[in-house]
Amino acid sequence: MIQNNLLFSITELSNLTGKTRPTIYKYVNAYDNGELDLIPYTFIKLFELMSKPNAKRKDIVEFCHANFSNNDGDSDINEITKLLKDNKNKIDIAKIKNLIEEEIKNGGTN
Repeated sequence: MIQNNLLFSITELSNLTGKTRPTIYKYVNAYDNGELDLIPYTFIKLFELMSKPNAKRKDIVEFCHANFSNNDGDSDINEITKLLKDNKNKIDIAKIKNLIEEEIKNGGTN
């Protein structure tokens, strides 16, 4: 259980990631219950790093700075960008671009 092995308080994680404390609690509980589909990919990677027996605060801070430092309120966009960069050889970027352009053309779903 990650909740028992946190090297950081929930408040510290909130500050490092830009997410609210209730959101961090929700993600930690979902992770501990194996409900990974409820957690953004970047947080899964963060919790995996934190779960390592030799996890160091320095490494976790560096991970957060690398993955959450551009926290401008658009964390979904930042996460999608990271997924695209990390998996560019595994996905059809042109298809994704076309889907986005089609969504824009149709006025979105909001």
